[in-house]
Amino acid sequence: MTDLAPLRADDPSHVGAYELLGRVGEGGQGSVFLGASPSGERVAVKLLRQSPGTDRPTGPVPDPLLREIEILRRVAPFCTAQVVETGMLGAQPYIVSEYVQGPTLQQVVDTEGPLRDARLRRLAVGTMTALSAIHRAGVVHRDFKPSNVLLGRDGPRVIDFGIARALDAAATGSGVVGTPPYMAPEQFESAPVGPSADLFAWGSTMVFAATGKPPFGRDSLPAVVNRILHRDPDLGDLDGDLRDLVEECLSKDPGRRPTAKDALLLLLGARERRPDGDLLTAGTAVASGAPEAAVVPGAPPARRGRRGTLLAGVAVAVALLSGGVVYTMIRGSVPDDAEVSASPSPAVIREVTAVPAAPAREIRLPELKTRLHESPGDPIHITSYMHLRKDVSDSFAREAKDEKFQSIGPYQEPLVSPDGAWTAVLPWIKASTPGPRDSIRLIKRATGQEFLVHTVSKPTANYNPYWSSDGRRVLLTTYDRALGTRQVLGFVVVDVATARATVVSVDTKGIGDFPFMWAPGESTVAVRFPSGSGAGLRLFDLRGKTVRTIPSVGEPSSSENTFSPAGKQFVTLCPDRIATACLWDTATGRRRATIPVPVASTLIGWYNDAHVILLDRTRDPRRVVAVNTEGKVVRVLAEIPADELGGGGGRFVPRYTRTGH
Repeated sequence: MTDLAPLRADDPSHVGAYELLGRVGEGGQGSVFLGASPSGERVAVKLLRQSPGTDRPTGPVPDPLLREIEILRRVAPFCTAQVVETGMLGAQPYIVSEYVQGPTLQQVVDTEGPLRDARLRRLAVGTMTALSAIHRAGVVHRDFKPSNVLLGRDGPRVIDFGIARALDAAATGSGVVGTPPYMAPEQFESAPVGPSADLFAWGSTMVFAATGKPPFGRDSLPAVVNRILHRDPDLGDLDGDLRDLVEECLSKDPGRRPTAKDALLLLLGARERRPDGDLLTAGTAVASGAPEAAVVPGAPPARRGRRGTLLAGVAVAVALLSGGVVYTMIRGSVPDDAEVSASPSPAVIREVTAVPAAPAREIRLPELKTRLHESPGDPIHITSYMHLRKDVSDSFAREAKDEKFQSIGPYQEPLVSPDGAWTAVLPWIKASTPGPRDSIRLIKRATGQEFLVHTVSKPTANYNPYWSSDGRRVLLTTYDRALGTRQVLGFVVVDVATARATVVSVDTKGIGDFPFMWAPGESTVAVRFPSGSGAGLRLFDLRGKTVRTIPSVGEPSSSENTFSPAGKQFVTLCPDRIATACLWDTATGRRRATIPVPVASTLIGWYNDAHVILLDRTRDPRRVVAVNTEGKVVRVLAEIPADELGGGGGRFVPRYTRTGH
């Protein structure tokens, strides 16, 4: 999408909430416009041809075409232009998608000649990644061709997927849907058209990219169709494993063509099958030219306390840089409708102060020597974790049915909601996030259905996710990755019911890189800020306005919410004593207790309202323990070998969900 023509006299000025700025192009399916959202973000708006025989606006029962195009929003944005909205303009359907700046593959080959070497390889991987994502959502492209591949700055993007199927579903008659030089034999024979037809079109498109012409020619339609049905393809000088794969994709028999997932495995050189999310992330990274290394470009750095104690960051990026362990314990049923005030009262819930008497069971995790000690009465349980290694970093989430940990792909930070209904997945290698905005995935655990929510525009990025106690919202911290200090800019609240994000900017002068956390009542958020005697807390409402400041309380944990489950107190490293943790009254800001802790320890957060959690580094294996207000260990939650906290065994990064026991 490069050239922009002015709007015509009969063009609408707006489609839905989007202002049309100019014409990008026009084809058999409809017209494409450059649009602007109410917030000023550029989008592509495709106004489709009116459905045959349809002259009415949409009603309670949607048009068949509208039903089809609504399905397109399921496709995850791996090397595709993400569909953000669909609707009707009178009787004319429209699709709003991410705007990708760049020429089409057709334009590049026609003007610059065929692609070679690494550029061709990236194209093959990127487009196959896109087809894998499209097929995974239950969609068939049906019109894959060079003009439907955009070559953006961050790699190839596939567009217009599923529109041919939608138009065919809405049509009153039957006919050939597609572009003949790139169509599969079954599309000319009234046979069922499935994902394998896209593999045939992909093979033809790769031949065009490598040679400048499609494998069955582009002269008269009868001649092209005859060659597709009866002749072998002309692959030109295409060679190596790419030639072998293309030849397999161009088989006349749909059953002999590989699936998109198997083809992507071959292109990536994988020796074993991997989960879909793993493959799609890896494919996107290769297509964009990003190095496949376990590094976090622009991630917020770890922070050290004033006594040198390492405070592990909540974001996986922080854990990578700090070598620390990350724990997130998500609080249970706290009302989220409390009024905002200058001195908010903490929410009142049933406080739990006892430690379960039931014996703990030992849990071992795949490829790890770490031992977890879990009791049915624990108020927190590990529901996801990451295993960060030099070669690859895997992420796992606990299944809702059998409670087994299943991989959800590399370079992701998973977080299960308190009610167990959702898993939020935040990418922490932002180069693998396609498009101009950062995003978070919401996965419905019962069905596997996924929703992608865009958040902030790059180069700003989100880290440090926290679920609200009712599982309805996710809080993220926004960082400016362009600044060397990784300055916090504000926060984002993601609403699960609407799959929308609210971006809030705040005056964060002096905050540095500490994350936001939910404050008691969850109508405010809190963040650490410098004060005269070390550090304090500052509370903001959900519009970004400062509502309260609690000065000189010492360093809170940067890896977990500093407020207790009931919200009546919070914990910090004491500002005036070494090897102590301080408990503070939330309402008054006064000190309640001082807890002795080992010098070589990390403050994690709360076990329940009477016990805090520490990572004791005085022995090997390291111990994650719950201690009472006298500093006595009352519960060992995990034993982690020292080398699995940053040595040769990688880093074990567990995530806890609070169950409300």
